[in-house]
This record gives sequence, structure tokens and C-alpha cells, in this order.
Amino acid sequence: MTRLSFSQNWTLINAIIALWVLFSLTQAEAAVLRPHVSVTGDTVTLGDLFDDAGTASDIVIAAAPRPGAPTAISVSRISQVARRNGIAWRNTQGLTRIVVSRSGIPLAPEITRAALADAIAEEAPTVAAKGLIEVIFTSGADRLMVTNDETPSLAVEQVAFDTRSGRFRAVVRVPAEGEDAQRFRVNGRAYPALDIPVLTHRMSPGDKITEADVDWMRIPATRVSQNIIDDTSHLIGFTPRRSLRPGEPVRSSDVEPPRLVEKGSIVSVTYQLANMSLSTRGRALEDGALGEIIKIVNPRSHRTIEVEVTGTNRAQVAPIGPIRVSSLK
Repeated sequence: MTRLSFSQNWTLINAIIALWVLFSLTQAEAAVLRPHVSVTGDTVTLGDLFDDAGTASDIVIAAAPRPGAPTAISVSRISQVARRNGIAWRNTQGLTRIVVSRSGIPLAPEITRAALADAIAEEAPTVAAKGLIEVIFTSGADRLMVTNDETPSLAVEQVAFDTRSGRFRAVVRVPAEGEDAQRFRVNGRAYPALDIPVLTHRMSPGDKITEADVDWMRIPATRVSQNIIDDTSHLIGFTPRRSLRPGEPVRSSDVEPPRLVEKGSIVSVTYQLANMSLSTRGRALEDGALGEIIKIVNPRSHRTIEVEVTGTNRAQVAPIGPIRVSSLK
């Protein structure tokens, strides 16, 4: 067996120490603390905070925050837990705290609006009486989220509504039920609104408005005057008096029943009595829609009579008193 000299032994010891130091430095440099962390579960672990926590990855350091409500963990606390669990980490970045957030499912806007609309309607019934409550958020609504395993829901705990300005401030709880529900402040405006029928494309005089040409639009109730059409029965089957643009409120004066009789056209006219029916033809002296009273002239006798339009180029005499049969000839 070959014996090593003292100098050789010392050289070997120094080599071992150098390897150990190099190994330790490699481990220390491998564990890097993330300045911003996002988690999906209920807890924050060393594996979430460090990019290489090794066997200490599952060590829990804190409870996870609610989605939409980030929290901060001090670096001194992280350092203590890390060193106790074998992570040789040095704060070379000079960090003081780590911001931790939790991913979640944003609440659908319609859920939030519906809950606030109900609360405001209860708070201000006179406003609700004017129409549907429309809600617009100015702050806070974008933070409302639930965890991946929770049912999206919201409960309004407090609401303050100014009827003059339409502005509101509210405190909501997300989710609606649960011991760890988070409270948020949301602000916005609310106003009564009405749904009215509008055209889906430009239409011109002579065009007949059909159901396919109509859609619904919600507008502030203050914009709906008495002559604004709010029922499709006063729109479908009618024709524009002028060119109408899509997506705009339609006034009753903007449309009219379709012209079934045009001025100058030949009209078939009937006169119904108790025991007989007479018919003749005449020339229309004016346009006429269904149910309108127009004047026609008999081309033979040149007599003028008034008739009620019943269809396309059709009309009937609806006499108030006796009528001379000769006027129809």
C-alpha cells in the first residue's frame, strides 16, 4: 500500500473542500426566489416560491389568498423556512416581500349586474318603476373571481345609491356562500332602461318591414319619448316614410302602413247591402293604406265617392246613410 506524503494529503483535503464549496454554491445559485407568484390551490409552498426547491417543494409556508385579492409574504419569513428545510438561498436580489396571487374564474358580468340591479331596485323602487335597471361599473368589478372549484356567485351586502346622479357604491361578497368568502368594494352608475325595437339595416320608403329586419336595443328610459315605437306590432308590416338607419329608435311618424292603393290605379269597389252586393271599378285620386278612407272617381259617370281600402287595389263602400246606386255606375 502506497503512503501519501503530508503535502499530498493536504492537497487532497483542499480538493475535497473545494468540491464541497463548489457543490454548495451550485445548489445556492440553483434556488432562485420568484418576486411574483401565482398559485392555483389553497396553499403557498416553497415549490411555488422557488424555481428549484428540491425535496422541500411541498413545504407549506402560507394559506393562498382569495382570487382577485393578492397578498404579500415577507422575505425574512421565507428565508427562515427555506433554511430550515435545506434550501441554501441568499437574497442577492435585495427582495423584501413576495406578492402572491391566486388564479380563478372571473365572475360573468351578467351575474354581477343582475345582483346589483336587484339590490338597487330594492333600495330605490321609484327608479325601478321607470324600467329595467341597467348597471355600468367604473371600478372593482374586474377583481371579482371565484376559485376553480367554486360555483360563480355573488351577494350584495351593502349598497348606497344616489337617485340624482345615478352613482352607487356597494360591498359585495364573493362567493355568495362560504366561510372564506372575500368582500370587495365596487362602484358604478345605474339607470332605468327600456328595450325598444330597432332596424337591423338601412330601409327606404316602399320597403316592407318584416320580423327579420327588427332587433332589440336597450336604451336609457329618459331617451324614450311618447312617440318612440316600443312594440313590434307598430313596426312590422309598416314601411318607412323616409330613409331609416339601423340601430336607432324609430318614431311613430317615421313609418306608415304600406300603400295598398296608389294614386291613379284602378280599384275594385264593392257595396254590400242586406240582400244584394254591387261592384264597380274606379280610379284612385290618392294613395291609401289598409283601413284608410280615400276618394275614387267613376270613369263613366265622373262621380267621386269615398271608399275604405280593404286590400291591394280593393276597397269597399261603407255608407253612413243611403247611397245612390247611380253613383256607382
